[in-house]
Amino acid sequence: MSIREGIRTYLSDQLILRTCLYLAAALGVALLVVWPRGSLEAALRSGAGTDSFTVVAICFLVCMLFLEARFGAQDFSADPAVHLQEYVRLTPVPLVRLVGGRAGFAFLHTLLLLLLGAPFLAAAMAVGGAGLPHLFRSLAVIGAAGMAARSWGLLSLCVLGTRRPLREMMLYPVLVTMLIVTFLAAPSASPFHALNEVLNITGGFPGWLLCTAASLGAAVAFCGFSILALAVVRVRARERENG
Repeated sequence: MSIREGIRTYLSDQLILRTCLYLAAALGVALLVVWPRGSLEAALRSGAGTDSFTVVAICFLVCMLFLEARFGAQDFSADPAVHLQEYVRLTPVPLVRLVGGRAGFAFLHTLLLLLLGAPFLAAAMAVGGAGLPHLFRSLAVIGAAGMAARSWGLLSLCVLGTRRPLREMMLYPVLVTMLIVTFLAAPSASPFHALNEVLNITGGFPGWLLCTAASLGAAVAFCGFSILALAVVRVRARERENG
C-alpha cells in the first residue's frame, strides 16, 4: 500500500473512521473518571489530580497499541479479499518499496491519531501537574510504541497471511508478552514505565527518549523481518511456478 492509496482508503472507509470515534470516546471516559469532583483550583492546590495525566496517558497508550496492531494486521481493511501475500505473489513490486509505503502511511496515520488524542491529554495536563514538555514527551512515547505495535501487526500479516485465527494468536498474546517482559526485564524500554515516570524526570539520560528510540528500533526491525517474510513468500511462489 502506497501512502496515497492508504490516505484514499482511510478517507473512504467508515470502519476506519469509526475507530477514531472509539479512540476519542475511550479517552473522554478516562478523562471524566480522573477529573476532579470539586473545583479545579482546589484540586491544583491540594495536588489531588497529580495522577490524572499519567492515567489518561496510559489509557491513550493502551488504545493506540490495540488499534495500531489491528491496522498493521489489516484487520480494518476495506477489502479483506485483497491480501498482501497474494499481491506479492502476483506482482513484481519491490518488497522494500511495498513495506516502506506501508510504513510511511503508518507514520502519517499515527500522527493523526496522536493529534486526535492530544486534546484529551492536554486537558489532563491542566489538573495533573504537567506542562507542555511532559505532553510532547508522552506523545513521543505513545506514538513510537504505536509504530512498533503496527509493525508487529504487519509482520504477523506477512508471516500468516489470511489465516486470521492463527494470526490473532500470534498478534495479541505475543504483543502482550513482549510488553510484560519489557516492563519487568527492561523497564527503560517499556512505554508504560516511561509514561509513569515522565512527570518525575531526574538526572541522567531521559528515560522517555530511550523508550522512544527502543520502540522505533523495534518498529524498524519488524519491518525488516516483514520484508524477509514476503521474500520467502515470493520465492516459494516462483518455485511452484517453475516446478
